[in-house]
Amino acid sequence: MRRASVFRTTAFRLTALYVAGFAASVAALGIVIYLVTSATLSRQLDTRIGSEMQSLQTAYRSGGKAGLTNAVGVDEHAHANGALDFAVLENGKRIAGYLRRWPDPAGWSVLPYPEPDGDVGVRRFLRAELGNGLSVVVGADPEQVEEVKEAILDGFLSAFGAVVVLGIAGGIALSLVLLRRVEAIRRTAEAIIAGDLTRRIPLRGTGDDFDRLSETLNRMLDRIRELMDSLREVSANIAHDLKTPLARLRQRLEAAQSEAEPARAASLHAALGQVDDILGTFSALLRIAQIEAGTRRAGFADVDLSDMFATVTDAFAPAAEDAGKTLTAQIEPGIRIAGDRELLTQMLANLVENAIRHTGPGTAIGLGLCADKSGIAGFVADSGPGVPAAERERIFHRFHRLADSAAVPGSGLGLSLVKAVADLHGIAILVADAQPGLRIELQFPAGAGAGATVKKPGN
Repeated sequence: MRRASVFRTTAFRLTALYVAGFAASVAALGIVIYLVTSATLSRQLDTRIGSEMQSLQTAYRSGGKAGLTNAVGVDEHAHANGALDFAVLENGKRIAGYLRRWPDPAGWSVLPYPEPDGDVGVRRFLRAELGNGLSVVVGADPEQVEEVKEAILDGFLSAFGAVVVLGIAGGIALSLVLLRRVEAIRRTAEAIIAGDLTRRIPLRGTGDDFDRLSETLNRMLDRIRELMDSLREVSANIAHDLKTPLARLRQRLEAAQSEAEPARAASLHAALGQVDDILGTFSALLRIAQIEAGTRRAGFADVDLSDMFATVTDAFAPAAEDAGKTLTAQIEPGIRIAGDRELLTQMLANLVENAIRHTGPGTAIGLGLCADKSGIAGFVADSGPGVPAAERERIFHRFHRLADSAAVPGSGLGLSLVKAVADLHGIAILVADAQPGLRIELQFPAGAGAGATVKKPGN
């Protein structure tokens, strides 16, 4: 992971933008506080100077010159630790107080001021004329105000620097953390691109956004792997299941070349039948692929499910009777859903046909549909040999056939098509033991029918 890439991450850029905005806010706040504090302290100093001036003027009015000089004092060190300095002037000369310098005009002024240690500072003065050549001056050292202002300025500069430094450090740290997580996802993706479909994104177990995203991506990868495995299985099954009929077809056609006309016609007729079987297999595969692509969902319309179940029952009852079996139905009327009637009919027909094909004479086949407030449930059940528990989930795989069904005609795609149609409509398929026989239940999604609930139908 290159060091420069940290500064190009979205996390670092967003952090930098946030830090810049926060630092600007701190700077603006610091400027406002500095200006407000400076103005407040200056006003407080001026208020104190003005208050002292009023006190001295009161002392003059009540005690005259003597009262004024007593109020000011003559000891130069009396106010050494105070913030205010005083001077009483008579005809421009100091007669009381300890100010070394004073302004000439009356009113407010700011002048340089020589300090006792030889430095030159600044004083703020207020001079008032009292009459008879007397005037009084109050001076204040604004050093304390400046010190407070400098402390505020230094504090906010330090805070500003800390915000910038910590923000940049936090942005780098956050970027490094995110880069490690992204790098883990990238490495996993590269491994999968290279053909390792077993690789998964590692989780930290913190439940954060990256963990949730990784879990979703891992589920997606699991699904992709399942699809790839299914594709390989389908490809292998197609090659295996079509190799034998194609070889037989070739042999039959080769034999037909040397046969006499009547025998040749019979061979060609049988060859055409085998071609039709092969084409039927490919048509079933294409139909399943179209259904799984979801393109038929756009044509969903209101379907009378009760009428459809009744139609399938009527259509297969003669075939069941001819095979020495019985087909009965328990159908609640008026059940309707949104779906593709043609596909739903084929799904149910495949289930019934499967029950007829793979059971012996005397088998009772039951078909039912009912509903209540929570949903809709249907079933197709038979009293035949059933399916072993280990095989019940695999019967919906393409080309999968039970060992004792090898002699039964078919391509092994009927139940795969049933599963594809069910998935398209959101129908859950449950395979259970009918004791004896097999029971396949269809649980339609909640809200599939108005005011319907799932009610387990009886046989």
